[in-house]
Amino acid sequence: MGFSVSGATAILFIAMFVSFGVLYTATYNGFERVTDARNAETDRALTQRNTAVNVTDVDDGGDYLNVTVNNTGSTALNVNDTDLLVNGSYVTSEDVVNRTVEGDGETSLWLPGETLRVEVDVSSDPWNVDDVSSVSWQVKVVTGPGVADTEVV
Repeated sequence: MGFSVSGATAILFIAMFVSFGVLYTATYNGFERVTDARNAETDRALTQRNTAVNVTDVDDGGDYLNVTVNNTGSTALNVNDTDLLVNGSYVTSEDVVNRTVEGDGETSLWLPGETLRVEVDVSSDPWNVDDVSSVSWQVKVVTGPGVADTEVV
């Protein structure tokens, strides 16, 4: 066996190692991304299972609709990630007159067992209601994890 056969074998052996290294790296990175995505989905599902809210009161007095919601789950929620729909229309921040958690309007943290109160001005678009008490209201509260509760008054 001459040098050319030994040299060709060495080159093929080195090329095989390099190819295996590239293939392993690409496969491992893909596997790691899939594993991370599955873990993130499991965490989101657990958060959603542990989240519960209850719309306890909707008071329709004056030009304002006062909504009271209890965090009955075991997950701390972000008030800024909590959305409100009134009669199917999204309530924007311009429509919210006051938003408090246990009387504190500065906090954005809504802990389990605490009460969120939202005061909505329904005299403007899209509602244009002059007499709030004469309208049937459907209020839906949707939390950041996607858990919702609806109350019809």
